[in-house]
Amino acid sequence: MNSSKLPTPSYRLESEQVYDPSEDTFLLLDALENDLPILKSVKPALVLEIGPGSGVVITALSLALRRTSFFMAVDINHFACSTTAQTADKNGSKVDVLCGDLVSPLRLGNLIDLLVFNPPYVPSNEGEETELIDKAWAGSDLGRFSTDKLFPMLPRLMSSNCLGYIVVIEENRPEEMANSLHSLGFTCEFVAKRNVRGERLKILRFSRGLDFSKLSIT
Repeated sequence: MNSSKLPTPSYRLESEQVYDPSEDTFLLLDALENDLPILKSVKPALVLEIGPGSGVVITALSLALRRTSFFMAVDINHFACSTTAQTADKNGSKVDVLCGDLVSPLRLGNLIDLLVFNPPYVPSNEGEETELIDKAWAGSDLGRFSTDKLFPMLPRLMSSNCLGYIVVIEENRPEEMANSLHSLGFTCEFVAKRNVRGERLKILRFSRGLDFSKLSIT
């Protein structure tokens, strides 16, 4: 396997209530692959994905970083939790999977070194969520219900030398999101973007305590 590339995990969806990897998933994977030398240099001890869905992203990371990291995933959808565990197992990987809302099942004060989140980012009206699968996309007003809840928790969740990657679209007002993270002590940068089916997707990377110019990247 090329050490500069993320492996592509095999997966199987056994429930229609689990989000099938799509363009947002692939853009996130591309951004992580582009930053893989950085991730390997940082050597994250704890990697967490919120809302893993099929488990493709956290499994890809676990295959690329398995020598240095412990991997966890949390999803509010119990079908997604089961699928993520199956995807990891199918690819010979180890991911601890918990069911819960955002980080509610966890007690991880300043321990997360790498956080990945493809949130429900589509602006929606109250009452549009009728099934579990809807929680994968319906983000309420501005599509930021989950991220607006998560951001204030990040200073006490993330380690002193950390990275995070979040999928956003233009309707989320990504510059406002970056400013919010900056006010919490994080450095932000948009590291990937793609226009698909009327969505202007971006990947927002945030970090704390890292000087990228001094990292040993090969």
